[in-house]
Amino acid sequence: MTLTVVKPGLQTTLQGAPYLGHRHLGMPAAGAADCLSLALANHLVGNAPDAIAVEITLDDVKLTVRHPIALALTGAAEFLRVGDEDRALHALVYAKPGDEIHIGPATQGCRSYLAVSGQIKALSLLGGGSTYLVAGLGGFKGRALQADDVIECKQAAISETTGKNTPDGLRPIISDRFIMRVTIGPELSSLSLDSQKMIFEKNCQVGARTNRMGLNLQGLALDQEDGSQMHSAPVFPGTIQCPPDGEPFLLGPDAQTTGGYPRIAQVIRADRHLIGQLHPGSEIQLVPVSNERATEIYRQKLSLLTPWLGAMSLW
Repeated sequence: MTLTVVKPGLQTTLQGAPYLGHRHLGMPAAGAADCLSLALANHLVGNAPDAIAVEITLDDVKLTVRHPIALALTGAAEFLRVGDEDRALHALVYAKPGDEIHIGPATQGCRSYLAVSGQIKALSLLGGGSTYLVAGLGGFKGRALQADDVIECKQAAISETTGKNTPDGLRPIISDRFIMRVTIGPELSSLSLDSQKMIFEKNCQVGARTNRMGLNLQGLALDQEDGSQMHSAPVFPGTIQCPPDGEPFLLGPDAQTTGGYPRIAQVIRADRHLIGQLHPGSEIQLVPVSNERATEIYRQKLSLLTPWLGAMSLW
């Protein structure tokens, strides 16, 4: 089975599971920026939650199919059109040979995920196949998709059973305003006392410097009392750092493995998938929680998701 790219959009890549256990080699996690939307799309077509899918960023995308295929779309897209028919997101959909799949742009949020029946073929390394754009690794030739690219998928049995939809209570709310729970970072005390309070009392907005590596957060203007010259230390997706200019930076899935700026907060694991839906102008409220509460929230979220999705994890 194949999908041919007609309109590639702004940045469309093949993404699935992150690269785990290789940070000592300097290899970032990478993988799907919104792992929950990825898992929900994959489940509808019968794939593993972290199987490779097509990650679409902001813009609309068009592809054509050469063989009968089952597909599902989740995330921020305004619409899904197969051939001449509008189809629902979060639903199992069928396409026939020659159909054009038109995925609408994101009017709120940032990313959408197109999963298809059968495994999408991707360049494999370090046990995974997600695209890491900075180094040109994985995915489709290590790069974003371009017009006329042909995505190959392993043939899968297709049963045209209808009515499979994500339950309403499990569909993430796609918005431009987010509450993100965080734990306190090890260098929060490097900020002035007023700034330590400000980051949890004043909302911030995502600035224009935004990609899969990270996002600058505007509207806080934090003051550092010390720590700006600290030695490099481990950082992870969801780490919030404070450079000397006082404008925090939220690290994304493609972020580096170490950094030399104070780590003032860490987005909790249960909320980290929300980073994938942030775009310039998104508003964020940071809410502090304890490490114990962060673990409890994660367990509660999995207990809600696993009856539908089966054994899975969020990253």
